[in-house]
Amino acid sequence: MEYLVEKSFSFIAWEPRRPVTLFYYVQYIHFSTCHPPGVKRGFTKGEALRLLRTISSKTLFEEGVTNFKTHLLERGYPENFIQTTLSEVTFEDRSQALRQKQKQKKEILPFVTQYHPAALNVKPILINSWHFITQQPLLNDIFKEPPLISYKRGRSLKDILVRAKLEKG
Repeated sequence: MEYLVEKSFSFIAWEPRRPVTLFYYVQYIHFSTCHPPGVKRGFTKGEALRLLRTISSKTLFEEGVTNFKTHLLERGYPENFIQTTLSEVTFEDRSQALRQKQKQKKEILPFVTQYHPAALNVKPILINSWHFITQQPLLNDIFKEPPLISYKRGRSLKDILVRAKLEKG
């Protein structure tokens, strides 16, 4: 028996003798948002993998991917970005996607910095200069592998203007 489950459908409660109203919510981020490119790529591939795992019919899977592409295009995603990211997920990979994977535990030291769209070349600079760290004996013991580049959210205008605590009095 085949079940197709859409998590983006939401049913609103109704009064007696009134028809059910069905709303369709698409909550994908717009491409022009200030997210790192890896987040956008990971989100797109992750949604395609979710479709791959939950839909067992090839035609329904292709229909779901086509609907996903149209929603991404409506949110400003470039066609070539969508094609290259979704080409990594094919229906033939379904059996591999359904297998449980053993995670290997690595101790990777994160390099945390505040994200800014103009500073996209932090990782290449760090990787190209990594040999300076490996040449130092003390640093080579501490940093066995290159760090994981991670970004934290910067302070927004809301964070600056709004206080969480109210003063009494």
